[in-house]
Amino acid sequence: MRGLKKKIVLTMLLLIIIVSPLINASKADQSTYNRELSYYPSYLLLSNWKNISILVTTGIPIPNSILNGLPNSNVSIKNIYFGNNGILPYEIYFNINSSYYTKLNLNNTITIKGNNGVINILTPPYLSLIFILIYPKNVLISSIYIPSNYTISIYKNEIVINQTPSIYIYFNGTPNVIKKNNTKVLQITYINNGFLEFSINKSKYYLPNYLINYNSNEVNNWLYKSKDIKNSEISDNLISDYYLSLLLIKDNQNPITGEFAASPSPIYLYNWLRDSSFAAMALQDANHLNSAYKYWIWESNIFSSNNWYTRYNFYNGEPDISFGIPELDSIGLFQIGIYNYFIITHNYSFLTSVLPALNKTIEYEIMEINNSKFHLMPEDLSVWESNMGYNFWTQSIDDIGLYDSSLIYQYLGINNSIIKYYENLLNESIIKYFWNGKYFYPTLTKAILYVNNTQQIILSPMYSRFDSSTILPIDLGYISPKSSLAYSDVNQEISHLTVLGGLSRFVGDDYHYSQSLYDSSGPNPPWIVTTLFLAYYYEQINNITGAINILNWAYNHSQNGLLPEAIDPNYGNPLPTTSPLTWSASMYVIDILNLPQNSSNKLNEIITWIIIIALLIVIWYVMEKRSVLAR
Repeated sequence: MRGLKKKIVLTMLLLIIIVSPLINASKADQSTYNRELSYYPSYLLLSNWKNISILVTTGIPIPNSILNGLPNSNVSIKNIYFGNNGILPYEIYFNINSSYYTKLNLNNTITIKGNNGVINILTPPYLSLIFILIYPKNVLISSIYIPSNYTISIYKNEIVINQTPSIYIYFNGTPNVIKKNNTKVLQITYINNGFLEFSINKSKYYLPNYLINYNSNEVNNWLYKSKDIKNSEISDNLISDYYLSLLLIKDNQNPITGEFAASPSPIYLYNWLRDSSFAAMALQDANHLNSAYKYWIWESNIFSSNNWYTRYNFYNGEPDISFGIPELDSIGLFQIGIYNYFIITHNYSFLTSVLPALNKTIEYEIMEINNSKFHLMPEDLSVWESNMGYNFWTQSIDDIGLYDSSLIYQYLGINNSIIKYYENLLNESIIKYFWNGKYFYPTLTKAILYVNNTQQIILSPMYSRFDSSTILPIDLGYISPKSSLAYSDVNQEISHLTVLGGLSRFVGDDYHYSQSLYDSSGPNPPWIVTTLFLAYYYEQINNITGAINILNWAYNHSQNGLLPEAIDPNYGNPLPTTSPLTWSASMYVIDILNLPQNSSNKLNEIITWIIIIALLIVIWYVMEKRSVLAR
């Protein structure tokens, strides 16, 4: 026994010795970290919207980088993805040294500033190339890492890598090839303003001015197709952020498969179906229908017998089996998304394409609701991936999805009575078990109740804490947003979860603090999406001022216009490990487009129509009078 105690004590001492340096390093890193840098993104994706996607590491440091699994590095272009060829074996580095500014611009270029100079990165739409403008302060070097067995042919201002696909590099610096760790490194030195054109599978050289103008024109053409914002009371900053959010979503979409990355951050560089569903809905709301169509078709084609996986490889669409946790809200979000797409487009051929997958989702839901003692969908980990149980988010999202599916059947002339029956059954069961008189319990679990020496399986709240995820299903119509239940639930969440003007996910949220990531100074950081859930609710109850205030709050806590996942609960700076977040941008687009036309706009429209009608009457009168005189 004493020997066992001695072993335990020694083990504890060993753990303290191992862990204490990490804890001290974390504290030191937090205290020395320049929080102003977190207002600039450390990672960005850029796409040519046809067959190229690149990951840009901007050189902006992240606090506790080793603990967070995101070691800080210099500016680089990695994950050079080229359609069916996948990720090409090249990386491009720049000795910017100590980046202090990064921005995704409205012409879809990335600007990075550092002590050694400035670079602008472009992937001109539909052209198979990467183009970099280089402005050195002293000497700026680009280093292209190439497999050692690849053949390089060097000509004046042109280098060709003879592989499949062929690579053609055009430049106006001084080239030099060195060997480094069994890799060839093509170094190009710039002492004056220059450029680097990395062309894939095409030998055509474009003049820099042509590429700059071409890129701006194509990006402007794409943005011009975006749906106009109806409310004229919002600021220019919010309008610019709308277009910037659209560009982020578009760049975060795989140009071949149609999937969306949850974030450019390597730890989130996966396609989460939940996040992607909102991205597709944001794009279709904004009139970018082809991008949304590509995603819904991809998702419908990979539906398995019962459900989807939680996340997929962003580059090849393969399911991440290692992350095979059960999340059933993707079913309802798919149904909601394709119904909304149809309402916008009235595209019946689209419904025909997704109908096989839709039928399978409906069959699965009906089977599970019918077999459940409680007439609920099965337990899952749901939106926050933290509580295995019957989650309000999943149950209510799937209920809305079933309701929308019944409407799809109605449009297609298919009998929907069974769907309506089970949707109503699920809806009533959610109210019965989750509503406690003041708010909806976020999670329920099975418990055993002993009554008169008999056992009964009942549902009991996993915890009584508040959770902002109950708000969005209300916004989407699970119950009327103007109902007393909705009003009570939302106000309970506001009163218990408000931090620095935003909403945290739930009480005791330490995900960014000490659970998985370490870039927050404390628990309960406000999340952008949860706060935007509230803005969407305000829009439903016509509290437009409240909604606009939240949109401004989100913009004021952005990374140079790009919305993060969460902000620090004490300092208010964006938490950089998972930012920018595609879902945050998507909710922002959905919210701003949902703002109603303000009353002054309506009055002006009415006055305009009155003037037009009056003019038509005058014209008619004059023409009639002339006709009489002519007789």
